[in-house]
This record gives sequence, structure tokens and C-alpha cells, in this order.
Amino acid sequence: MREVHIKTLVLGSVQNNCYIVRNQNSKEVLVIDPGDNVDTIEKYLKENDLECKAIFLTHGHFDHITAAPELKDLTNAPIYAHEAEVELLKDTELNASAYMGKKVSVHPDILLKDKEVLKIAGLSWQVIYTPGHTKGGVCYYLHDHGIVFSGDSLFYESIGRTDFPTGNHQMLIEAIHNQLMVLEDSIEVYPGHGRPTTIGHERKNNPYL
Repeated sequence: MREVHIKTLVLGSVQNNCYIVRNQNSKEVLVIDPGDNVDTIEKYLKENDLECKAIFLTHGHFDHITAAPELKDLTNAPIYAHEAEVELLKDTELNASAYMGKKVSVHPDILLKDKEVLKIAGLSWQVIYTPGHTKGGVCYYLHDHGIVFSGDSLFYESIGRTDFPTGNHQMLIEAIHNQLMVLEDSIEVYPGHGRPTTIGHERKNNPYL
């Protein structure tokens, strides 16, 4: 049996993938990019008797962060984000929530650095810094299980947009090549939107790479 259980909730107007991740042997979970619907997340946690131990943000755009403060209040789980993303997370215009009907300012509890390793919910997580979609974009890598959560840096046969505030196309391309394409072909990739893929598939089929 696979040791890692991944529940994908597709939330919000732009179909953000919220991932609820845990070790099969534990009731502790980690929520990645809670989107904008805390009620759906709460319902899943309660129905499965799960305890949220951390909230990981891959980056600070409204569609990924809107429910984060509410989920924190509900579960007392700290919010994690890269240290370079603080300004965007706090600024409602930079994170685009000001234009979406509900201003959201997120103040992360724990700031992350590239290659930092965290042990949460029975799993060992490595931070992979992939700036370009935003200044402080990151991926979260379960090295022991061959899984990476890529946020809006890398998609199935595509990459993240770079025309939003703090975005930089060249920086994103370099980050993907230097940080993600060095991983093995078999690594599973769970992106912020759309279907999962693998590093090997993107290496062969992604037109941006």
C-alpha cells in the first residue's frame, strides 16, 4: 500500500487544487493551498477524523490563499510560506484579492528557505524555491515518496503565468530547469491547477522547456 494519501479538492472560480496530504498511518494532515472554501476542507477533515497540523502555501495569489486565515483559526495550524513572498501575501492588490470581491491579507507564521527540510504529519518535506510565477514561489517535495507539489510553477505540459506582479518569465524557466528538471523522471508532480504529471513527461513534452 502506498504510504502517502493525497486528497485533491478543486476549489474556487479558477479551479485551484487544494491538497490534503498525510501518512496512511496517521490522522495528522498537512493542507497545501487551501483555496477559497474552508467549509469544504473542514467537512473533509471532520468526516475522516483528521487533524490539520500545517498550512503550506506555494505562493500568494488569491485563489490559493483566501481560506488560509480561516483554516488557521479553525485548526490552530501555522501558515508556512517562503520568505520572499511576504509582501505579496500581505498586499491585497499584489495578490489580486482586491479585485475578486474579498480582500485577503495573509501573515505567515513560519518563513521558509530553499532546501529547508520539515518533518510534519508523519512526512519529511523539502522546500524547493522556484521563483518566477511570483517572487516567492515554492514547491514542496516528498523525497522519500517521489512526489512534488509544484504550485503554479509547473503544470501538465505548461508553466505558470509570469505577467502578474513580481512574476519573471526567465527566472521561472531557470528555476524549473535548475530545481525541478534535476529530479528523476519518475517523480510525480501535483500542480496548483489541472491534472498531475511527472518530471519525465514534462522533460519530453513541455513546450516551454
